[in-house]
Amino acid sequence: MHTSMPIKSQEQIDNIRESGKYLTELLWLLYAQCKPGISTMELEVYAEKFIVSHNLVWAFKWYNWFPANLCVSNNDCVVHGIPGQEMLKLWDVLKVDCWIDYKWWISDAAFTIVVWWDEYNPGWAKLIKGTKFALDESIKIIKPWVVWKTFAKHMQNQLHDRWISIIKNLTWHWVWNSVHEEPHIYNRPQSSMKKRSFVEGMVCAIEPITALWSESYIEKPWNERNLYTSQGDLWAQREYTILITKWWIEVLAGLQTI
Repeated sequence: MHTSMPIKSQEQIDNIRESGKYLTELLWLLYAQCKPGISTMELEVYAEKFIVSHNLVWAFKWYNWFPANLCVSNNDCVVHGIPGQEMLKLWDVLKVDCWIDYKWWISDAAFTIVVWWDEYNPGWAKLIKGTKFALDESIKIIKPWVVWKTFAKHMQNQLHDRWISIIKNLTWHWVWNSVHEEPHIYNRPQSSMKKRSFVEGMVCAIEPITALWSESYIEKPWNERNLYTSQGDLWAQREYTILITKWWIEVLAGLQTI
């Protein structure tokens, strides 16, 4: 199985691992801040203070002219939500995505939270917990020489078994010293995946992007950056940065226990 992906050296892996430790700490702190009455810009300011105080570098701010460290996408906004003065409300479904640059090596992870979580809402529970479950179960099959299409089919089946839709044209990607490293990989099987496989030493950011019903997104005229579910339903995202080792994978960044 051919792959042209760069294999990381031990020093590079160590730096990405350290980057991931900082990112995971920041995401836990942001998770605790997601309460009614806080604005998404306040979350952005919180993140920037953390990055500066730990002598880190923001990885996504000004990447392709995106003006913030965080993507904070609320309710039917799928990705690329820009922080602003919008106040979080009770039962909002918020997605927080962040990147950390440590010594030029980047980690990337995201979580979804219901503001003031309601365990009794079956739609939210199905979508958010099901998306995380699908990611956790799917990365278990990753090891050297597992074909990408096999992984994508497993991810798709895990989601469809829970009646969760995949946003078809959004992808996960590889991580190195740039934010989105090629190639980008779909969470559903593609014929181009047949000849590519995981290899020891690769680092990637895997992120199923899902919705209750929608399989596509739309743009709105007043905001060309933000993407929205085509049917106006809620969506979810969960993302880890992972390392493929000789026998299994190591999660380098991400919230695994919620």
